[in-house]
Amino acid sequence: MYMLPNQPFTHRQALINMNRTRDMVWLDPKVHRARIRRELKEAGLSSFALGQPEAIYLHRLIHPHEHIGAAVFGRHKAGLVMLVATDLRVIFFDKKPFFSTEDEINFNSVFGVSVGTGGLGATVSLHTRVADYTIRTYNRRSAANFVTFIEQSCLENLDTPIT
Repeated sequence: MYMLPNQPFTHRQALINMNRTRDMVWLDPKVHRARIRRELKEAGLSSFALGQPEAIYLHRLIHPHEHIGAAVFGRHKAGLVMLVATDLRVIFFDKKPFFSTEDEINFNSVFGVSVGTGGLGATVSLHTRVADYTIRTYNRRSAANFVTFIEQSCLENLDTPIT
C-alpha cells in the first residue's frame, strides 16, 4: 500500500539524495554565486563586465573547490567573451541568449600568453595547442593580472604530467 510522506518531498531533494556521495561538498548556491562575483571583482573586472551574461552564468562552470585567479572580459571575433583563469584550468566562455561556448584549457597545453597595449585598451593573446584566443579589452589592469597569473601557473605546472 502507498502512503503519503509526512513532509513535502520535492524533486530537488530527490536529486540531491540520489547524487550525494561522501566526498562531495555541498554549498549553498547563493554563497557560491557571491564568492564567484567577489573573486571576479578581485581579479580586476569592471562593474560593466560583472553585469554581462558571461559573469552572471560563470558560477555554473566553476567548481566549489576552484578559485578564480584572473579574468579578462572583452571583444573576440565571436563577440563579447570572457577568459577566466582558475587555480586548475583556463576557461574561454562566450554566452549568448540561446547557446554558450565553453573551452576548457589545461595549463599543460598553454604555450604562451602575451599582452599588447595601445591607445585606451589592451590585447591579450593566449596561445594553446588547440587554438589561439585573442581578446581586446579596455581594462589594462585585468589584462596584466591575467598574463602574470598564467605565467606563474604555467611555471608551477611545468613538471606535472598530463592526465
